[in-house]
Amino acid sequence: MSASQKDFSLDGLFGVKGLDVVITGGGTGIGFYMAKGFAVNEAITHIVGRRQAKLEEAKAAILQLNSNAQVVIHTADISSRSEVTSLASSLSKVDVLINCAGVVFPDPPCTHLTPLPELQKALLSSPSETWSNTFQVNVESVFFLSVSLLHLLAVAPNGGRIINVSSIGSTMSDPNTHQPAYQSSKAAVNHLTRLLASKFREHGVRVNAISPGYFPSQMQDPNNPKSNLARSKELVPIHRGGEEEDAAGTAIWLASKAGSYVDGQVIPLSGGRDWGLGSQY
Repeated sequence: MSASQKDFSLDGLFGVKGLDVVITGGGTGIGFYMAKGFAVNEAITHIVGRRQAKLEEAKAAILQLNSNAQVVIHTADISSRSEVTSLASSLSKVDVLINCAGVVFPDPPCTHLTPLPELQKALLSSPSETWSNTFQVNVESVFFLSVSLLHLLAVAPNGGRIINVSSIGSTMSDPNTHQPAYQSSKAAVNHLTRLLASKFREHGVRVNAISPGYFPSQMQDPNNPKSNLARSKELVPIHRGGEEEDAAGTAIWLASKAGSYVDGQVIPLSGGRDWGLGSQY
């Protein structure tokens, strides 16, 4: 193919074969769905998590889909600066970094209809540790791991790519939800994405975020009838929750040639749910 010709084949546009893709939180939930998508499509998929057993379980499940898949396990607590440094030191090639690991801690329930004394009491009972631990995992780890791998991402043959996983909670202000620390941390991820994009672009590294809605995960149990995922038919404009392919496909698009003109953006992946800035959906 000459230099003037373009490759519009699926492999040319969406191919990720041979890319080294590092996914934090890759053993469960959305991170695992993305790991399956990359590994089945012949990327060298590095899954990072705190629990070795969960990572082994995820690797075995991926190998059942494609026995030739290349899956590398890294046990690390990315909320620890020293473990982030060790993880970065153990890697020699990174084309794509997906910051998917995240935590949410329960807060006392309250809504806009809660009487003032009870509302104030509920909000003030949110422990300070909830805020510090949430931001440490959801925001600080994204920053420090991204910066720690910058030297590898900057020499990726077709440009490095960072994909941060945010949440529709970062932009929604539904008064019926009660996760102020989590939602604030994900709003911080959105802005951190834009900040890193502005600093990294001259080094050939693109930074974007995906803002998922309701997907099966440890945070959204489809068997719990009160979970937003179980109620997705009524809450989500397209009347369903997110599926594994939705998460994997969006990440592959951003990591591949097809998404190479996207930078500093937060991509909603919520079936339109993020439109609802109140409780109307």
